[in-house]
Amino acid sequence: MSKGLLCLILSTTLLSAQYKDMELNWKSIADFNVFGSLNTFEDGKIRRFPDSLQQKLRVPLWKLSENTAGFYLKLKTNAPFIKVQYRPLGELSFPHMPATGVSGVDLYVKTKDGFNWVRGNYNFSQTVSYSFSNMELSEGKHEFWLYLPLFQSIADFKVGIPKDYSFEPIVESSNLDPIIVYGTSIAQGACASRAGMAWSNILGRKTPYPVVNMGFSGNGRLEPTVIDYISKVKASVFVLDCMANFTSGQNMNPNLAHERLKASITFLKRRHPETPILIVQHAGYADGAIQKHRLVTYSVLNKVTQAVYLELKSTYDGLYILTKDQIGLTSESFVDGTHPNDHGMIQYAKAYKEALDQILR
Repeated sequence: MSKGLLCLILSTTLLSAQYKDMELNWKSIADFNVFGSLNTFEDGKIRRFPDSLQQKLRVPLWKLSENTAGFYLKLKTNAPFIKVQYRPLGELSFPHMPATGVSGVDLYVKTKDGFNWVRGNYNFSQTVSYSFSNMELSEGKHEFWLYLPLFQSIADFKVGIPKDYSFEPIVESSNLDPIIVYGTSIAQGACASRAGMAWSNILGRKTPYPVVNMGFSGNGRLEPTVIDYISKVKASVFVLDCMANFTSGQNMNPNLAHERLKASITFLKRRHPETPILIVQHAGYADGAIQKHRLVTYSVLNKVTQAVYLELKSTYDGLYILTKDQIGLTSESFVDGTHPNDHGMIQYAKAYKEALDQILR
C-alpha cells in the first residue's frame, strides 16, 4: 500500500470518528415534530394509528402500523456531522429488501434547487446507527430531512449533533392539507433500497403538499375502519391504491375489490364531497408476458378499477383514475417481479406527481 493511500485512509477514518457520543448534543424523537403522520402520538408511541384503534383493527394491520413508513424529522444545523441511533424491534432485512431499505434512516439536505442526498456510514445490530460526517456545506444553518425506516418499528430513537453547533428541530407544519395515500406494500416502500427512495417520499420532496403514507404490506384492503380513520382528516387528495392486495394469494378476490372500492369512495365523498379522490390501478407484474395467470390477475383487477370509476364518475365530482399504463413500469422496474426497485419507485413518483399536479392545479 502506498504512503499516500495510507494517509488518505487514516485521515478519512479520523474525520469519521472525530466525534464521540459523549461529545454530542442528543435529542430524542419526542423533541421533534414527526412529519408524514396523522397520529398525534398522545400515547407516546411512534406509529401510524392511535392507540384507540388497536381493538378495532386486525392484529397484522395493527403491527404494520408500528412501522414508521413515511415519517420524517426536520432540523436545522450548521454542523458537519449528524449521528442517528435507535433500537429496532423487528427484522433488520428481508430476502428481497436490504437492511438499508427495511431498517435504515435516510438524510437529505434542502437546497435552493431541491434536495441533495447525504451518504451515511451505518451499522445494523441490536442498535442501528448512522453517522453522516464530513459534510462540507456553505456557511450557516441548513435544513435537513431525516426519513425514518420503512418497515421497522423503533425504540429509543435519538439524533446527535456536536455540542459546539446549533441544533434546531423544525416543528412548524405546512398550512396545506395532506395528500393521504392508502395502499399496499408498494406504498409502504417495498422494495426501495433506502427510505428516501420510497415513491411517497420522493413525491414529498417534489410537491409542497405533505404526503401521508398509509401503506400496509399485504394489508391494504380498503377496510372500513381505516377509511373512517383517514376520513376524519381534511385532505387535499385521498389516494386509494390497494388493488395489489385483492389477489387470491391474499385470500381476496375481484368481487370484493369492486365492493370495497365503491364503498370507500362513497363513504369519503359523503364526508368530504369537495375533496378529490384518486383511485389507482394495479401497476402489473414484471413476468406477466410469460406467466399468463399473473397477467390475468392484474388485468381483472384493473378492469374492476376502471368499472368502479365509470360507475361513479358522474355521481361524484373530483373522482380520478391513475392507470397501469400511466404508471408505466417495465420488466426493469422490479426487484422480484411484484415490488418495484428504485427505478420503479421513480416511475411511480413521476406518474403520481403528473396526476396530482393536474388534480391540484
